[in-house]
This record gives sequence, structure tokens and C-alpha cells, in this order.
Amino acid sequence: MEQINTVDDYLKKLSRYDIYNNVFYRGQLEVYKSITSSVSRNAGYTINENFIYEEAINMKSVEFAYLPSPIERLSKMQHYGIPTRLVDLTVDPLIALFFAVQNFDDKSHGNVYVFVQPEHSLNDRRIKLLSLLATLESYNLDVIKSSYLECYSEKITEDEILEFASEGAFIKYSVELQKSNERLFCQKGSFAICGNETIGKEIKKSILPLDSIEPTMVIRIPFEHKQAVKKVLDEKYNINETTIYPEFPSVADYLKEKYRKVDFDLDSTYNIFQVQDVSHAGARRCSIVAVLNKVLRIEEVKNIGIQIIDQYRRKNDVVWVYIAKNGDDYIMKNWMIRGQWIRESLDPSYKPLLIGEADELGYIWRFEKSYSTLADYYDEYTFVDDKILFTQNMKAFEEFEPHYKYMLSAFESGDMKELEEYAFDNASVITKFFLKFGDYGYSRNDEFNEYLNNFQGVTLHLDNVILWLKKEELNSRAKRYQISNCFRDAKLHFDTIKDQAIYWKKAIDLSDDEYNEIDPEKVKRKEYQYKQTIPLNPDGLDVTFNLDISRNSDNTVNIRGTTNLFDKASLMISLRNSNDLLLAQNKSLVENGRFDFGRLGKEDIGFNKGKYKVDISLAIPSVQNKEFLLKSGIEYENLKGKYIDRTGMGPTVSYTEEFEV
Repeated sequence: MEQINTVDDYLKKLSRYDIYNNVFYRGQLEVYKSITSSVSRNAGYTINENFIYEEAINMKSVEFAYLPSPIERLSKMQHYGIPTRLVDLTVDPLIALFFAVQNFDDKSHGNVYVFVQPEHSLNDRRIKLLSLLATLESYNLDVIKSSYLECYSEKITEDEILEFASEGAFIKYSVELQKSNERLFCQKGSFAICGNETIGKEIKKSILPLDSIEPTMVIRIPFEHKQAVKKVLDEKYNINETTIYPEFPSVADYLKEKYRKVDFDLDSTYNIFQVQDVSHAGARRCSIVAVLNKVLRIEEVKNIGIQIIDQYRRKNDVVWVYIAKNGDDYIMKNWMIRGQWIRESLDPSYKPLLIGEADELGYIWRFEKSYSTLADYYDEYTFVDDKILFTQNMKAFEEFEPHYKYMLSAFESGDMKELEEYAFDNASVITKFFLKFGDYGYSRNDEFNEYLNNFQGVTLHLDNVILWLKKEELNSRAKRYQISNCFRDAKLHFDTIKDQAIYWKKAIDLSDDEYNEIDPEKVKRKEYQYKQTIPLNPDGLDVTFNLDISRNSDNTVNIRGTTNLFDKASLMISLRNSNDLLLAQNKSLVENGRFDFGRLGKEDIGFNKGKYKVDISLAIPSVQNKEFLLKSGIEYENLKGKYIDRTGMGPTVSYTEEFEV
């Protein structure tokens, strides 16, 4: 899921789909977790779908007289709010955005679902079959075949029925549909038509939600920004209730909302969690962190920032304010908004860099663009139960402790040679512990997190000991001084872990039995899976790499090779050891099907014996750089492989190979 705060952000994010014609959008509140057709929202509607269809036509026979096909009639029914198996869509992304933010008083976020899907005309056999099913009481295959022949004067096979019935389809935007549904013209609307649950050769009455077809992208508009987005849609694009709905009552709703005055009281809406004096000789400066007590719109949050800044600006030259939506976001430093104020008369040499653009009153703001979706990520993938966190860290620490004590003992005894030999032999082990402690996750108790930081802290300083030992340019006295500082800092963390272990074990109510039962190796954290947001061409190019890896006398390596990629393709290579620790990176351009990353590894030091892995990746330019692709002789869609779109800059192709030194 992506997050946008402004209309410009939204359009920029969607620009990757400019080259596609078959893009459909749907906007709705996030509180509705599924995209369902209206007929499937009640068991009575679903089981009586054909009777609803028949009775609607009988009651308004004149209205339906000029609409010969089932799909046109369903479209008309959808306009009147009669339950159907159709789902409203639009081909205009701004109209979908309007529906996502329309009810900005609702505390739910707004979502826009983007579908890049094959589109079907009204005369497509799939659309004909799915709309016909809405009119039939019996789903017996022979009944369906005869009804299809009678309705459309053409035959359909049993295999086609089972295939078409089991999956929804997207209907091409057309003028024909607008004749039967007045709103479609205003909303640049089209439909998806939902299929039926099918088991073997039996078609069930239950109707599948549109969720059975995964959206290409989902874009969230956080509640805090919904009102501001809706205002821009109205003022800049003339998209509002009166242009979306042709009925006159929409004018009243629009005018009442536009001129309604809402009073807002800042009292009890936030708490200040932290005030830090970060002054230096040239300027008095402070940093304030606040956490909201309730869900507020972004302008209200901005007013809180102004109130806080005004409270501290009298005694300071620079004020920073950081506002988090809740306690979880505060722990993860996931700010919703950052504010800054700088005294105009402050000497320019002491003025800090601006965090954003200044408003008309001189306050500088930065509205974070991922705080809402990041909060979801932290909730699902980062926060871990305190008992598991304590046990994982402590049991790993029990394994790490002998290494720490041995190295400290060797240093204190003055045996630098023994320290060096042991440190170099166990360097990868120490690094592995450092990575382990950093990867266990976070607690929702900020004080407990401070305690847990000590586990990674002690390994960090022991790892630094190894780095100082490797610095041959230092004389023995300087090296011993630096290593002494590392052991001093490591001991602070080590002693804190030991001294507070019993306290925290009791504080989180962890029994000895629970501690013994938890096996860190069996605790599985959910891993985030990137989702492609650019459709792939199944007939695209299979990207190939052929590597030539040669070892030099100093155990560095040279990596070159050939590929079928286009000239000027920019490749990145990453070399990692068996512990997945990044050891080297480099870039190369493809020239005449060849690439050369040159020497990898430090000259005269190289790599230790063992297994290593190289990852080669290619960043394909975005659709905004389509001209480059065409000049390179490559179509945007004709690459396939392992595609991941992380940043909106387009997909990537990656290749992995292992080798030994």
C-alpha cells in the first residue's frame, strides 16, 4: 500500500501507468475491507438475484424497454441503487480520489484501488455470460447453454461457461453504458462484473467479491489529509458533489459543507513527551516532541505545532517540533509532521538547514509522506511481544558473553597478540551477534527498548575493537588507547544488561518456565514481501547473465560478464558473505552486451576463504523516462524476471550467483 497526502503526490504516483489504456480506479473508505457488489452484501439479495432483476424490470417496464441486453439493464438498476453484481469503477483517477475522500468527517482513511486489467466490450462473451447469470434461477449447465442461445442467438460451450462464470471481468468504458446510467457520464464510470463461486462443474449462487482480482496498487489517503485533498479537487479540478452527481439534492450537500464553520479547541488534544535543549555557542535551540491524544485533521495538527513553537520561541533562536500520531509512532520516531521556526535576526552562519518550505507566517513545515503506511508496517512486522524480545536477546547474550570476557581478559592482561588472534578468528561471529540483536524487533515500552539497546551496544563496541586491531597504520600506543575506549563503552552496556536483567524479567512478568520454553530459533517473524506495481508482459525478454569471476593473488576478485540487456543499462553488484553481510559494491554500464565491475575487495587484504554471494540488479527507468527506453531499443514492458517496485522508479531485475574464494 502507498500513501499520498496531496493531489499532486497522487498524480505523480500514478504517472507510471500513463502508457496503459486499460486502467480502472475505485475509491472508497478503508473501513470497508472488501470490494463487493451490492447484491452480495445480503444473503437474501444473493439467493434471489434473478427475482430482483425480474421485478425491477416489471415495475419500471418503460425505463427498461429500450435496453435489450442484460448488462445494459443491470447498469440501469445500478444507477437506481437496486442490488446488482456490478461494482462501480471509473477511468478517471481524480474521480476515484474524490470518492475516497468524499466523507472527510469519517475517521477512516480513504483508499483508491488501481486495477490494470484486460477490458471487455459489452459484446464480449464473458460479459454476456456473467450478466446472463444474474437473470437465471437455475445454474444447471444445460439451462445456461439454452438461455445463452435464446438471449444472444449464439452458442456457448460448457468449458466457456465454467471459465467465464468463475472470475469477474472489467467492462470497457463506453458511450453505450452511459445511455442506461446517467451518472456514468459525470463520473467517467464503468463497471466490473463479479463472478460466481464455482466448484468443479457446479456454479454456486454465492457471488465473489472483486477482491478475487488483486489490485495492481492500493493508495491510502490518511484521514488527516482527506479534507485538504477534497478542497483541492473542488478548487483546482472542479470535482465535487455537484459535478459528480447529476441530481439536484447534491447542490444542497455541497453548499452546506463548503460554508460550514467548525470550531476547534486545542486543549487536551496532545501531550508533550520530550523537551531537549540543543543549544550551542551561537544559538539557543530546543527540540520538542508531542504525541496526539485524538485523531485530527492535518490543519488542526499544524495549529498544535504552531502553539508549541510559540510557547518556546520567546527564549530560543531555533525551535523544532516533532508530532507523532500515537505512542507507537513516537517509539519508532514515525512523525506525522515536523515543524521549525528560526529567528529572522539570527546570524546566518548559525541558522540550520530548512526542513521544508516556510508558510506566510514564517513557520517551516514538513509533512511526512509515509507515516500512515509505515505505522501499519511497524505494527505488523516490527513490534514483538516483550517476553519473546527479552528471551531472544538474553539467550543470544549468554552465547556472546564468553567472547566478550575472553577478549576483555586478554586486553587487561596486556596480551595483544592473543587478543588479535582471537578477535580475527571470531570476527564474523561477533558481527553475527550484532546483526542478531538488531533484528529481534521493538517493544511498545520505550524504557524497555532502551534496555534492549544495550545488547546491540555491547556487540557494537566489541566489533569496533576488531576494526581498531586491523588498522595497521596506527602505532601500538594509539591502537591500545582506542581499544581501551571500546572496552570501556562495552562494559557500560554489559554491566547494564547484568544489573537490570532481574528487574525487567519481573517487570514483563516472565516466569522461568516461560523463559526456558521459548526457543529463539523457532520464533518466526513475519517478513515483508514487496509487491510489484507494474504489470508484466508474459512474452517479455528473459534476462540472462553469464559471469566470469576470477581471483587475484591478494584474494580480491574481478567480476565481469555478458548479458542480453540493452546498451547503457546501469548494473549494481553487491557482494556478501555467508552471513549475508555486505562486503563490497560497484556499478557498471552494459556496452555491446558486456559489463565489468572491476576489482572487488580491499587491495592486499581481499577476502577470507569461504562462500560468497553476488547480487546483480538493474534499475529500469520510470515511465517518465520512456524516451530513453525507446532510444535504447527496448519497450517498457518487455523485461521480465524478479520484479520489485520499491520507490516508484519502476521495476528491477535481479540476479544472484554464489562462488567460493
